[in-house]
Amino acid sequence: MSGEPPVWGGGALDEGPLWSGLMAWTGLVLGIGAIALAVFAPLGASPAGIAWVAGFGVLAIWFGWAGRLGLRRRAAEASAASDASPGLDATRRAPLGAAAGLVGAVLGVIVVVLMFYAWIAVTAADGGVQLPILPAWQPSVEAPTPGEVAALVRSH
Repeated sequence: MSGEPPVWGGGALDEGPLWSGLMAWTGLVLGIGAIALAVFAPLGASPAGIAWVAGFGVLAIWFGWAGRLGLRRRAAEASAASDASPGLDATRRAPLGAAAGLVGAVLGVIVVVLMFYAWIAVTAADGGVQLPILPAWQPSVEAPTPGEVAALVRSH
């Protein structure tokens, strides 16, 4: 026994770009999904919906950035190994997943900023100040009650 604690999975999580790549691409998918929710979801005047969409944006930032850092670290290790061994390819750069993670993180930041603006717009609308908002963020119109409909029919 070497005195070091055992590594879960025998170190498999630390010995390959699979998990970092998975996190980076997951960040991209979460970023795309969060931006679609931010733009097209009928948030209305729902602070809970705004918080949920912002939460997906934060997840996109975390997954994308963590995956990007892991992939770039592996690329740097491979580059250092290729400098030490002349038989290895010295032109290795960070894989495409690192760029995907960066794009996912940037989309997540955009979503968080959009949701912050949406929260400000909803709060300002409660105070009577109308800020420009996306059509999907318009408060939903409630259906009239049967009594209101009957009164409208009688008046015509």
